[in-house]
Amino acid sequence: MRIYNRKNFAFGVFCTLLGAFNLALDLVTGEWSLYGALLVLLLLFFGVGAIGRSLSPRLSREDKLEERDERNRLVQLRARGLSFQLTQGIVFLLMAGALVAGKLTGEQSFIGIGVGMAFALSIAMFTELFAYFHYEKRL
Repeated sequence: MRIYNRKNFAFGVFCTLLGAFNLALDLVTGEWSLYGALLVLLLLFFGVGAIGRSLSPRLSREDKLEERDERNRLVQLRARGLSFQLTQGIVFLLMAGALVAGKLTGEQSFIGIGVGMAFALSIAMFTELFAYFHYEKRL
């Protein structure tokens, strides 16, 4: 057998192993739940499907063409940009809420959570700034 799409093959192996590990863990502990069984089924389904697509030359070619399509890349780029902006906004609101709650209640844990959110927000802003300078030089 020849692997035509290594990325899909690796994803498939990872999902299959994760599903098998989850199934084995459920069997050993004896804790069965509907969500656990659904998770195992989905992981095995996606894993085996991805392995099958990576071993087929025709399906692998379709996947690679779909990945390289300009419209799909533009949609992915816009979706990532919007999700990053939304994440920054949500982290800012959580940070402000935690700091205000900490100030009003005097609880130190709220202030700690707010400071942690501020740290995460500053990392996001600095990485955005450095990425902007990086691509400004290259393009």
